[in-house]
Amino acid sequence: MSSRVASRRRRGRRRHLPIVVATAGLVLAACGGSGSGSNATKTAVNGKIDVNASDPYNFDVKTIDASPGPLTVTLHDKGSQEHTFTIPSKNFEIKVTTNDRTATGTVNLQAGTYSFKCSIDGHAAAGMVGKIVVG
Repeated sequence: MSSRVASRRRRGRRRHLPIVVATAGLVLAACGGSGSGSNATKTAVNGKIDVNASDPYNFDVKTIDASPGPLTVTLHDKGSQEHTFTIPSKNFEIKVTTNDRTATGTVNLQAGTYSFKCSIDGHAAAGMVGKIVVG
């Protein structure tokens, strides 16, 4: 094979590399990527929502859509650390521990947007945050 033909083949491969890398990135994003949390939106059904907390420091939901009125939150620990589901503006908090891996509580919400987080030191800063949209 001539050096000219080999050179063209190498250039052709280099042109395809960005396409392959971009496609792999899209596939990983569609599958959940690196597992560093979720950007999922969940809708409360009949005033109830399940939220999973896992390690390292993430909830399986970033936005919860709910109707005005009581919202019952069930927090499930899918990891090995303690976590909370806290709505600071409503003084509402439920906590899972290594001994009690599920916690449930009910809070009354009016139309508006509320922030939630894990109140364990460093967890919110690491990404355990979200919002509840009530309306």
